[in-house]
Amino acid sequence: MTKQPKQHVAIFSPPFLDLILEGRKTIEGRFSKVRCAPFGVVKEGDTVLMKDSGGPVRGSFIVAKVESFENLSSEKLKDLEIRYSVPLCADADPQYWEKRRACRYATLLHIAQSRPFEQPFPFPKKDRRGWVVLDKPILDTTHGGA
Repeated sequence: MTKQPKQHVAIFSPPFLDLILEGRKTIEGRFSKVRCAPFGVVKEGDTVLMKDSGGPVRGSFIVAKVESFENLSSEKLKDLEIRYSVPLCADADPQYWEKRRACRYATLLHIAQSRPFEQPFPFPKKDRRGWVVLDKPILDTTHGGA
């Protein structure tokens, strides 16, 4: 039995959400010091709802492919930097790679079908998590609705 795709809410700092909606950022990278979502929980075919930090959910994308890395070494991080800086739009933040030097886990999400919502909507969240796995879908993605 095939599992139903899940929905996730990802929190974005500027300018990365806009770069996805513009089609310039084709991979979303999530790095962490500890094992936490989306590492190990996001799958190909899942829907990621994109929320501005402190703002509304403004769009979504489908996960086309997931690459996960654990026990990151400085050599592996350098390899990821060389291979993925352009699709991650890492140059949008001059400190992008430096901020990730102490991270042990990385999840790279290849983006498909990104789209803005005509009607952005609030998603109440009071904690500091940058990624939320939803127990129940909050959006009907089968009919393209938002």
